[in-house]
Amino acid sequence: MRPRIGHPGPVEDEHDVVVVGAGVAGLYALHLLRRRGLRVTCVDVAPELGGVWHHQRFPGARIDTEGPAYQYLFSEELYRDWGWSERFPAGYEVLRWLRFVADRLGLHRDLRLSTPVTGARWDGGRWRVRTGHGILSARFLLRCTGAFTAPRTDPVPGRSDFAGPVVHTGAWPARGPGLDGLRVGVLGCGPSAVQLVPALVGRVGRLTVLARTPRYVLPAANPMYGWPERAAYRDRLPAMREAVRTTPSGTGHSFVHKGLHSLGSAYDGDPLALHPARLPGLAADPELRAAVGAVVRDRMRARLADGRLAAALVPDGDDYGLRPVATDQGWLESFHRDDVEVVPVGRNPVVRIRRDGVELADGTVVGLDAMVLATGFDPSATRAGIEVVGRGGRPLGTGAGLLGMVHPGFPNLFTPLAPTLGYGNDAACLQAQVEWVDRAVGDLDADGLSTIEAVTAPAEPVPPYAVPGGVAGVARACDDEAAAGYPSFERR
Repeated sequence: MRPRIGHPGPVEDEHDVVVVGAGVAGLYALHLLRRRGLRVTCVDVAPELGGVWHHQRFPGARIDTEGPAYQYLFSEELYRDWGWSERFPAGYEVLRWLRFVADRLGLHRDLRLSTPVTGARWDGGRWRVRTGHGILSARFLLRCTGAFTAPRTDPVPGRSDFAGPVVHTGAWPARGPGLDGLRVGVLGCGPSAVQLVPALVGRVGRLTVLARTPRYVLPAANPMYGWPERAAYRDRLPAMREAVRTTPSGTGHSFVHKGLHSLGSAYDGDPLALHPARLPGLAADPELRAAVGAVVRDRMRARLADGRLAAALVPDGDDYGLRPVATDQGWLESFHRDDVEVVPVGRNPVVRIRRDGVELADGTVVGLDAMVLATGFDPSATRAGIEVVGRGGRPLGTGAGLLGMVHPGFPNLFTPLAPTLGYGNDAACLQAQVEWVDRAVGDLDADGLSTIEAVTAPAEPVPPYAVPGGVAGVARACDDEAAAGYPSFERR
């Protein structure tokens, strides 16, 4: 570290680039920008790399994108030297993959872990980043903290009165709470609950799911991968590179239905054929949404084979695809067990947490020894507790920005956040955004310029399910902007 002559205040640690967040996007940015010969450091509040996969360690956590499509695709050697153990890898395996990448690429020397970032300010042509260990100064700042930074905990009175452990799926301790043999309550039935519940079945004494809004789910076959399967997908790397950037899902899978009458047979062949990410135009086609929703509801009821369970767990509206659809491996079947029950709380909500459980509006008390909050994340809290101040003292809002990552009034700031979040291969979307950042920085230096700043940004955010072209659309927009010479930006 060395002081900046003529700049009063604490000693600053100078870099070309500071990356905040050591997950999929942050590690990739560290590698690409460092490869340009830039001085790059990547900081993260967590004690180890992994981003969301460090925090979401709950039993059953896994990606809903096939492993081969989730990987970094820039290096054939890196791609071939890693092998997944199953089609949809578990979170702990994704974490192991990220450690493998960091080891292979020598990223550890430029990682600063257990380093909280509290603020960043554009000052004198540089970003000054305030951390718990001092100030970092950089030309460029990348905030790669993602959308899963603020676990949503409902303001139910009495949480501190509860005698047992309370844990959120998005902040699961590395060693986990001891739940074996306990009466466990799961609040929520979103994607994390859909993954968690089958993994807890048989381990806990009794499992009670407090379900507010039923979730559409699609069963996902998850075969194990041996050497033949790994060799097969490794040989398809060139095709995979093309597929993730040309299909709306970013996975290489797409489905063009042959009329609404064909949807049932499509589901029976592969339920994931009806995933919203594989159905271009679904959001804008109410007739198609209604037809697909009807098929999925029918199959969910058939799996439950119980009217009472269906009333609690099967959606009853025609909003299919307007919220993320969960992929499951035994979620619905778990409720056939005698030691698993669902308590609908949509019309009879939890009003108070007691020492011995939760109390519902009608006075019913559900006795519990432990509680799991599977309530998702606050989608508006993407700043990860970092106060970012741009040109003229302007605070950064929570909007997605141009290309999902750049904002007027914030020179040399990039905040990759997959616009298609939950509706496709988020890792592929983030990689396309980071590659654009790398190219934009390289072109800026090649042209002898210092700053790049968005001229305008979308007035209203586009919902993830309505992003034109999905993952492929985001990648294409990034490529087109760079190829045209950055017409939406002011470069100085």
